[in-house]
Amino acid sequence: NKKFFFKNLSANLSVKGITIILGPNGSGKSLLIRILRGLIQAQDGEISIKLNNQRPNIGYLSQNITFLRRNVFRNLSYPMEIKGYDRNYINDRITSLLKYFHFLGKENISARMLSKGNKQYLSFIRTLVTQPNLLILDEPSSNLDMESTKRIEKFLLKQKKNMKIIMVTHDLFQAKRLADEILFIYEGKIIEIS
Repeated sequence: NKKFFFKNLSANLSVKGITIILGPNGSGKSLLIRILRGLIQAQDGEISIKLNNQRPNIGYLSQNITFLRRNVFRNLSYPMEIKGYDRNYINDRITSLLKYFHFLGKENISARMLSKGNKQYLSFIRTLVTQPNLLILDEPSSNLDMESTKRIEKFLLKQKKNMKIIMVTHDLFQAKRLADEILFIYEGKIIEIS
């Protein structure tokens, strides 16, 4: 006797802008974006994510944050090294991101020694290093102070014409500030798209 969480779930999302996924705890928000990210296989049906008929370069922020046993800089450079980016480009990219997000000066601190809020903030910055054109964010500011939250929101609003952003939040005010469209999920069903 199989239990299905999502049945006949179907949604077409706009190609540009910010799609916010809202819903109560346990409604399937995080599960949905983990399926979108390809971390969980759907048992049936298909998930097709294309931006301008191409597979997008995805930046994904999970609620379960893990860092390598290295400093802040090395944690940011690692995803770029894997993709074979040039050393000078890696340095420039990371320095400009740290500067933009007011995190310069913390490069040599062990990422695992950061506060919970700073870990989440750094984790958000890490999603951007490979210049994704699709950002999938699971509660990116749940542990952040107002200042850091504002900086992230400002960045997302500025970048939404260059990338697609899909974001889970339980903060209605944040949803109103950011959303171009809202998916409301309840018990595994999409209730409305507005």
